[in-house]
Amino acid sequence: MRHRLNWGVIGSGAIAADFTRALWLSERCRVVHVVGSSLDKARAFAKRYGVPGCSQDVGEMLADEKVDAVYIATPHPLHEEQALACIAAGVPVLCEKPLAMSTEGARRVFDAANGAGVFVLEGFMYRCHPLIGALIQRIQNGAIGKVRHIRADFGFCAPRDPAGRLFNPKLGGGSILDVGGYPVSMARLIAGVAVGAPQAEPTAISAACTIGPTGADEFATALLTFPGEISAQVTSAISHDVGTSVVIFGDEGKIVLPNPWLPGGDRQGLESELTVHPMRGEPELVRLRAARPVYALEAELVADTLPDLQAAWPAMTWSDSLGNLRVMDAWRQAL
Repeated sequence: MRHRLNWGVIGSGAIAADFTRALWLSERCRVVHVVGSSLDKARAFAKRYGVPGCSQDVGEMLADEKVDAVYIATPHPLHEEQALACIAAGVPVLCEKPLAMSTEGARRVFDAANGAGVFVLEGFMYRCHPLIGALIQRIQNGAIGKVRHIRADFGFCAPRDPAGRLFNPKLGGGSILDVGGYPVSMARLIAGVAVGAPQAEPTAISAACTIGPTGADEFATALLTFPGEISAQVTSAISHDVGTSVVIFGDEGKIVLPNPWLPGGDRQGLESELTVHPMRGEPELVRLRAARPVYALEAELVADTLPDLQAAWPAMTWSDSLGNLRVMDAWRQAL
C-alpha cells in the first residue's frame, strides 16, 4: 500500500533540517510539525523550513491529528525514551541511529513496538539508496569471486567542543555511537550476502582506539571475524579525517565505494557510485542516480511499508538493528 504521510520531527538541528528539506522533493511525504528543545528553536525551524506546526513538547506533537509518523533526530541518549513515547501513542517511528544507547535499550523499543503493533525503523538511510541493491547484486553474482575481507571507514575531523554532542559522553558522544554503526552495518551486510544470508554476526572482535580529553572515543577501529573465512576492518572517527570509503576484497577482484553513506558526499545528493575491479579485464564503473534525496527515499519507504511493522531488507530490520548494536556494544567494551 502506498501511503501519503505527514511527518512530525523531534529535533531542530542539522539532521532534522536535512530530513525536512529532502521531503520538499517528495510528492507523498511532508513535515507538518517540529519539536524543539525550546519553543523559540521550534518556531525558528518551522519558519525557516515552512513547517506549519511547532511545539516544545513531544506530547503536544503526538496529539496533533495531522501527524502520521515521527522522525527522531535528537542526541543519542534521548532516542529510546522518545521512541517509546511515540509507540505508546500508536505513531510509527523512524529514529536516527543509534536507536538506543545499547542493545538492551533497542530491545525494549522493539518489544514495545511489537506489543503495540507499531512500525519502527532505525534510520541508516544509505540502505535505501539504489547503490546498495547494485552492490548486493554484484556480490551475489560473483563479480569478485569469494569475499575475503571488507574495509569500511567513516570519519571526519570536527572541532573539539567539550559541551557539544560529538565530544560530550553525557550526550552520547564518541565516534562509535555517532558514525561507527555505518561501517559495522555494511560489514555485517556484505559478510551475510557473501554466505547467502541477510546479514552475518562476527564470531570475534578486537579493537583499538584513541580516547580524547573529554572521555569520548575520537578514533576507533575494530577487526571483525565472520563465518566463511571473512574478516572486516571497521573504523570510525570524529577528530581524524579517515574518509568515507568501503572496499570489498574477493578472490577475483575488489569493489570500491568512495562514499556509500552520503550520495555524492551530500545529504541532499542524488548520485552515488561503485567500481568493480576484476583481476582480469577492465574496471566497471557503476553510477546510480536516485529520484529524490536519500532521506526522502527513507521516508517513502516507511510510507510504502505501513501497515507492516518492519521495513523490508536491505533496510534495517529489527534483528539487523539488534545485531548491529551488539557489535557496537562489544566494540565499546573492548576499549
